[in-house]
Amino acid sequence: MARNPYQPGVDTTPPYLADREQQLQRFGGYLRDFPDKRRNIRLSGLRGVGKTVLLKEYRAAARERDWVVIRRDLTARLCQEEDFAIAIADDLDTAIRAFSATAKLKALFTSARAAVGEITIGLPGGTSVSVGAGNSIVSSILEDRLAKALIRVGHLAAKAGRGVVFLYDEAHTLHDQPRQRQFPLSALLGAFVQAQDEDKPLLPVMLVVSGLPPLVQNLQAARSHTERLFRVEELGNLALTPLRRGAPSQAALALIKPAADTGIRFERAGAEQVAADVDGYPYFIQKYGEALWDAADAANLNAIDTRLYASTRTRVQEALDAEFFENRYLDAPRADQLTLRVAAALGGERFEIAALAAQFTSRNANAIQQSANRLLKSNHIYRVTQGVYAYTAPLFGDFVRRKYPRQPLDL
Repeated sequence: MARNPYQPGVDTTPPYLADREQQLQRFGGYLRDFPDKRRNIRLSGLRGVGKTVLLKEYRAAARERDWVVIRRDLTARLCQEEDFAIAIADDLDTAIRAFSATAKLKALFTSARAAVGEITIGLPGGTSVSVGAGNSIVSSILEDRLAKALIRVGHLAAKAGRGVVFLYDEAHTLHDQPRQRQFPLSALLGAFVQAQDEDKPLLPVMLVVSGLPPLVQNLQAARSHTERLFRVEELGNLALTPLRRGAPSQAALALIKPAADTGIRFERAGAEQVAADVDGYPYFIQKYGEALWDAADAANLNAIDTRLYASTRTRVQEALDAEFFENRYLDAPRADQLTLRVAAALGGERFEIAALAAQFTSRNANAIQQSANRLLKSNHIYRVTQGVYAYTAPLFGDFVRRKYPRQPLDL
């Protein structure tokens, strides 16, 4: 018997990558047009929509064109300039070493490594780019040193006839901290601006940042006019409408195609029903596909239909609640759990802060805003627009309404 084809694991590439053809075509075009047209990418979306999977596809596409690929998951620790500088210097050095076997690049190789060394040598502790606590010129020094090294990397790449792409995932965790005079994100953006302003020669270096929706606000706060620096890819759920009449939707195809050669087919009606119930959310599609395939296998069925889905749905939803949603809710402090309960009771997957405040008699507007700010910082929610917030996990509001409904004493 064939193995279960569905893969709902974290960052796991699905057996059939549905509804991402346009993003991959655009990326292929960006690679093809470099360095004459230099483009960077800002990839954002909710948890589990496939951002990391798409980054893996970007990596494969770049390597097919013989680009040097540098990939890193950013973390909140890198918001400190010292840690950030060490990490990025390591990435730049990795890029440089990719060209070390080319004899004609020996001089450029040496100067590039020297530029990277300037990022981390000769300052306090031998590894810091700081010039002293509270010094206002720290960020400019970091940015300029990063830019110098990145430009050297670009010259190596141009001479070798190759490109270098930096793929940074979880980029929403990187942000500036003006009160602490820490500006790692500004330095990163500024370095790429300087490198991509070079025109003799044009330097084939590309930046791709991927993360949750707060990434957008962090970039805007770090540098004005970031919309000019990035091409935007906002990754959403899989389409629930077919590309052509009579065909399955892209979301349903993510269920139908993986099972095609396993001896257990996924009937279209059942696939469309599952897709609609989870609103085309990629992770949930894989989770339901896995559970339904196992159920069909255990019952010696050769098809997954709406009846099997109806008998299995509650069990799968309970598993998702426990594995995907529960810890997100419990990770919030108790006072902020109350905020989540009251916000969810307003209905839908987003809420207005004014409508939330109107529900409370025990809290003033300032306390409610402070709670929202903590939930923003912990990435439970993100700001859609002024005064409007949404959950970073799809269908999280629905979960809270089901499992933690608002109680009379909440207000």
